Amino acid sequence: MSSKKAARTLNTHAKPGRVEVVVNPAPSRKIPLLAILNRSFRSAGIGWDISITHGEGDGHAHAKRAVESGVDVVAVYGGDGTVMEVASAMVKSGIPLLILGGGTGNLVASELRLPNQLEKSCSLICGDDFRSRDIDVGMMGERPFLLRAGCGIEPGVVQEATREMKNRHGKWAYVFAAIKTLRDSPVADYELILDDHETITGRGVACAVANAGTIGVGRLALSPSVDVDDGQLDVFFLKKANIEGIAQLAATMTGMDRFQTGEFESRLSESRQIGHWSVRTAEIHADPQLDMQLDGDVVGKTPQRFEALHSALRVVV
Repeated sequence: MSSKKAARTLNTHAKPGRVEVVVNPAPSRKIPLLAILNRSFRSAGIGWDISITHGEGDGHAHAKRAVESGVDVVAVYGGDGTVMEVASAMVKSGIPLLILGGGTGNLVASELRLPNQLEKSCSLICGDDFRSRDIDVGMMGERPFLLRAGCGIEPGVVQEATREMKNRHGKWAYVFAAIKTLRDSPVADYELILDDHETITGRGVACAVANAGTIGVGRLALSPSVDVDDGQLDVFFLKKANIEGIAQLAATMTGMDRFQTGEFESRLSESRQIGHWSVRTAEIHADPQLDMQLDGDVVGKTPQRFEALHSALRVVV
């Protein structure tokens, strides 16, 4: 497992002359969207147009059309699903993507530490110049993803940890919540092929391939070493949903490299239930065949092949 952070690629751009805004019309936030967009961009002397999504695939189509027409920036207002659709049309285009988070999770915006207020998001490109960052894109076959893919039990089980539990137990609240969630976890025989030369086999309850570490619970991440611009994907394999596996999962997510608990620490080190590898490519095979989720949507089944596209998407920061 590598914890090395890659140097970030930052770019400086002149204020855009033309922006295309792709909007999902069913956001969770009730705000005067058009008024805010018009006030922000018009006062900065930026020309803008808007495209509305009505169904699956519209975000990709609108963004592709905007890129081909020569816009300076494509902005997207919606949840992570809409962001992913728009981003899928902009891979390797060099056109900056401005994320105006309008969903409930907004995990991509959270990963990049972007503002969650629309006015502040718009202001990122309204000065004399603005910055962008080149981030990686994960590929599952021909499908791009920004966050992660997974099968079995997803690391999102930490959402079961209530505020009361966290106040009472601190980081161990996630251990207790995971025990509850993973109690009936499915078991499968996995074969993981890493970078086309290393094969890992074993029975397990979950496997995730992460491009980004954010999971949507505060600053909690799959692992502090996961980096969205390191040119690699991070593969996590949870063997058992027992107390040792759950404790090690919580330790990985919270950055607790060692449990200062005497005998219990020794037992954990002798029986590692979490596998973590940083790779450029990976394949997941499972018996029985398992559903695969991609950035929150079930889009296929195992087996699947994954690849990291380094610095393939330019995002306004």
